[in-house]
Amino acid sequence: MMPPFAQSTLESRDDTAHAEARPQRGDAHPVAAPPRRAMLSDECRPQRVLVVDDQELVQAGLRALLSRESWVAACYSAGSVDIAWEAALRWHPQIVVVSMSIAGRSGLEVCHRFRERMPHVRVMLMSGDGRVSASLAATHGAVGFLPKRLPAAAIVGAVRRVAEGGRAFPHESECQPAVQLSRREMDVLQHLVSGLSNPEVAAQLNLSRHTVKQHTSVVYRKLGVRNRAQAASRAQELGFVA
Repeated sequence: MMPPFAQSTLESRDDTAHAEARPQRGDAHPVAAPPRRAMLSDECRPQRVLVVDDQELVQAGLRALLSRESWVAACYSAGSVDIAWEAALRWHPQIVVVSMSIAGRSGLEVCHRFRERMPHVRVMLMSGDGRVSASLAATHGAVGFLPKRLPAAAIVGAVRRVAEGGRAFPHESECQPAVQLSRREMDVLQHLVSGLSNPEVAAQLNLSRHTVKQHTSVVYRKLGVRNRAQAASRAQELGFVA
């Protein structure tokens, strides 16, 4: 039996990817699109796209929307971070569109993992929180952001822009980080929010207690908070944690 992400595979429009995406027993029927490959420009070669969201309606909607495009060779979806990584290792997407919150985990985790292990993959983040999430997307290395309120044509246009090697944010002014934390500050914040004490955070990150205390003070100042409870609330508001 194929893994869960294979159930949402779409039929591609070239022979190689079509063979990859051919449904087997237990798979959903693929959504076929007309072979318009001759219309493609040199700047936008056929792309494999992976959609990561824990809402099936969002997955299905984006797959149906993107599958109609001539520059999309195949579109897959996953409902969790772990399944998304398995899907990426198997299908080798060029573009990953990931929700800011997936089954209790942050989409930033997916973004960081791809940057570290598959730096050639172009990651786009999507969320219902336009301004804040666009800032986070830019800060954490994503090449685009999709507010879920965008019209269908705008979503397709943004993903295509990324497929052509560009960046796609609603407005350049929204891409300037409202709150910018370093990677180490993010690590400290996420451990603090999970309930670890400073000594436990120090042990987890192989840092001294003094260094953790310094990072914590900087994080509090940047977030505009005074304690852990406020930091946790603000971190969720900004999308730093799920």
